[in-house]
Amino acid sequence: IRLAAPGFRFRFHPEFRLRSLLRRRRMAAAAGTARQAGAAPRVGLLYDQRMLAHAPAGKKEKETPERLRAIWRKLAAEGVTSRCVGMRAKVAKEKYIASVHARKHVDLIRKISSKDSSDLKKTAKKFDSVYFSKGSSESAFLAAGSVIEVAEKVAAGELSSAIALVRPPGHHAEHSKPMGFCLFNNVAIAANYLLNERPDLGINKILIVDWDVHHGNGTQNMFYSDPRVLFFSVHRYDYGRFYPYEADASHVFIGDETGRGYNINVPWEHAKCGDADYVAAWDHVLLPVAEAFDPDIILLSAGFDAARGDHMGDCCITPNGYALLLTKLLGFAKGRIVMALEGGYNPESIANSVCACAKVLLGDKFTLNSPEMQPFESTWRVIQMVRDELKTYWPVLSSKLPENVSLRSTPSY
Repeated sequence: IRLAAPGFRFRFHPEFRLRSLLRRRRMAAAAGTARQAGAAPRVGLLYDQRMLAHAPAGKKEKETPERLRAIWRKLAAEGVTSRCVGMRAKVAKEKYIASVHARKHVDLIRKISSKDSSDLKKTAKKFDSVYFSKGSSESAFLAAGSVIEVAEKVAAGELSSAIALVRPPGHHAEHSKPMGFCLFNNVAIAANYLLNERPDLGINKILIVDWDVHHGNGTQNMFYSDPRVLFFSVHRYDYGRFYPYEADASHVFIGDETGRGYNINVPWEHAKCGDADYVAAWDHVLLPVAEAFDPDIILLSAGFDAARGDHMGDCCITPNGYALLLTKLLGFAKGRIVMALEGGYNPESIANSVCACAKVLLGDKFTLNSPEMQPFESTWRVIQMVRDELKTYWPVLSSKLPENVSLRSTPSY
């Protein structure tokens, strides 16, 4: 793996360079042991056509079944599906969903598909950016159950990692309402299940990484006071002018009570952020904190609407950019990573990006040739603000950022 393209000019702090070296050595040693034993990664891949039944009535909706179909076609064409452990969705038990959602909310989603089309539309209008169809109830329960299923198997060591191709997505869903295409908060349900329903699996600390271009507001709120969950969201914020248009996507929202410091927001100020910006956020915020936190498992809210070509996010992460971000996470939690699909609305972009990530989990090599490997000036400023806000809780963030870094000017509109 070549981690930087020619001309990539980040300069890393000596302490972080040493930590990175030690982590790479641990990863290399683990990989060497696996190769000696002849073991290949057992990567779970969950896909179930029943989740295609959640479908909009018109053409204006962006969250459609074609998202999953495009991903599956790409994975099959690249030979990825045959290399993974195939899995089928399971319906989540209501008691597990009710661990993070209000009973009234669970009842709404369970009953919604029994309504006629006019009632479906009327009900949807009561909420922010959602739609309902005859297949919504089953799809929502399957999506939640699927993430539980793969997370449980990764936590138990039956799989080294897993990808849950689920829809509807989940990270916007709040305790008592659906929101932003999301009906149940799939990742939050799975995290709560591992922490509170399966103590025998030894999962005491969970890192949730949300790289969807939109803030994971629902997940943040569900664990805002819980120090067992380190929640990290990197997203467009645009000073509150980007969906979900809420102030709590700001970097100053860092958790509450015993959870202070365990909620990390990296809020981009504008569009066009790409590989270099996300790598900078990883290297100077996420990775140092993750090393100090030392999670037992990583749940990845894997939205791909920050991908190049996705006009909803209007950002520029390349498929191999996503592959690099994922590679950098493999040094934690013994590589136990669960990817749960969130957003991503350009079928080609999401398919290529998921495929690149799947190949990383399978152990394939890749080369990052990003045309612009310089972060924006605003990125450096945002990262410094995030570090300043959190350094009391994570002393590793107290050191100065590298100086004389080559930066790009803020894009003009």
